[in-house]
Amino acid sequence: MKTNIVNDFLVYAIEEYKYLEKKTAKEIMKLFSEYNVFDYITKNYEALHTIGGLAITDDINIFINNKRQIK
Repeated sequence: MKTNIVNDFLVYAIEEYKYLEKKTAKEIMKLFSEYNVFDYITKNYEALHTIGGLAITDDINIFINNKRQIK
């Protein structure tokens, strides 16, 4: 059951990110795959699901920017 809830949240996060960043689903999937955002969201579901779409998008952007600095 929890897996379905987390998967639903992943879809929500993708859609929110896509809308707010004005990107296509294909661009989001590539970006999220490249920076392991799916794992990040899954591991941090308990905290992330309590905040709104804008805050989730901001958090994902911070995560991606931190990953880019490491590369």
